[in-house]
Amino acid sequence: MFSCKKDKKTLEDHTAFFGGEIINPSTNYIIIFKSSEIIDTVYLDSNNRFKYTFNDFEPGLFSFYDGKESQSFLIQPQDSIMVRVNTVEFDESLVFNGIGEKENNYLMDLFLETEKQEQEILKISQLEPKEFETKLSKIRDAKLEKLSKFNRKHKTTKLFNTYAKANINYNYYYSKEAYPFINYSENEEAIFNKLPSDFFDFRSEIDYNNETLKDYRPYVSFLRFHFNNIALQEHFKHSKDDTYNNQSLDYNLDKLTLIEQKVSDTFIKNRLLYYNMIKFINASKSVDDYDTLLKSFQAKSTNNEQKFKATKLVNSYKLLKPGQIIPDLMVIDKNEEAKHLKDIINKPTIIYFWDAMDRYHLKVSHERAKDLQKKYPEFDIIAISINALSSREQAEILQRNNFNLNNEYHFENVEKAIELLSLKPVNKVFIVDKNAVIVNPKANMFDVMMETELLGLINK
Repeated sequence: MFSCKKDKKTLEDHTAFFGGEIINPSTNYIIIFKSSEIIDTVYLDSNNRFKYTFNDFEPGLFSFYDGKESQSFLIQPQDSIMVRVNTVEFDESLVFNGIGEKENNYLMDLFLETEKQEQEILKISQLEPKEFETKLSKIRDAKLEKLSKFNRKHKTTKLFNTYAKANINYNYYYSKEAYPFINYSENEEAIFNKLPSDFFDFRSEIDYNNETLKDYRPYVSFLRFHFNNIALQEHFKHSKDDTYNNQSLDYNLDKLTLIEQKVSDTFIKNRLLYYNMIKFINASKSVDDYDTLLKSFQAKSTNNEQKFKATKLVNSYKLLKPGQIIPDLMVIDKNEEAKHLKDIINKPTIIYFWDAMDRYHLKVSHERAKDLQKKYPEFDIIAISINALSSREQAEILQRNNFNLNNEYHFENVEKAIELLSLKPVNKVFIVDKNAVIVNPKANMFDVMMETELLGLINK
């Protein structure tokens, strides 16, 4: 590691330094980005180190991507931050040093702590509302007290506190919104009706138009779940439904309407509208409903690029209906040999996809595939990466996660494949027959109904 400048006076007011070392790098560069905009590509030197200077920049959360995984960091004027990370245990090994280290290490620890508490919160979500609230509030209060002590000990900035408090509060809000969906004691409507009258009082504290937090994961995740929830409550008022059905056209129309009513920030509103439009298209098997929701989306969104993409996706899905032959794309096997996708399908086949940036899905999808293969040997199961990787790079990722390379492929042309197969989100699964004819373009590996469908195909 090379040293950081400790004298802030040596750094200009609108300048900051970011550098570090990548242990076991997968590429010879890192990409620095903010939101979805790439700021720069920075190459590693012979010691796998890099350095970058921010000039005349807007302080806030940026991210760096090493070719396989990404993580965010807070950068402010006069900061001089060094990061050290081992890609084998990316998040767990990441450490910051230098001017700005304390704030970044705190935010990183908060991120890891929240991840570790997921199972605990899932468990307490099975409790009665009052007991759930009490235990959840204790978790939040402990984090707020810890933050208060940190602020008293260190001279922290207003921007840091904005992110730290948002992480604590919006994860707390998220857990409360998720409660009716996680508690399986009754249907969602019955659970809503049994909640204490003040259960959702926190909603009065929601800022739907927080530009500082617009890209912050806890805030974005909360808003998505929040609109799921309030749209469902609205839907129950004028429908006969009493359970959550994300494929209901009326429910999704309610959601788009509520987003338009409550969010005025153009960026946040358009992104929420687009996310929910795409989510519906990816989930619903009723092709006839696509145009109705698309019309509502186009009337509310002001983002022409997103409207174009949504229209293109709807037209693409119309070509992926059951009975159509799967698009004839080229895939690359573990030996770097190119093959037609149709040519590697010789019997009923399950095709699933994975993204190296989504470690959780990578692991659970491969484990599920292994389980399905044992139970249904009548099917082939094919895994295809949606990353622009070489076969060697793909093999390294799989071997690092203890998965073999059998029936593993990646696309010759990733962008074309994502477009033709509408591979957003990546958890989509195709079921095709021995002639590569689509049986189901939207199967779910983790849905018990999928196994029913597989048995039906076996018995045909």
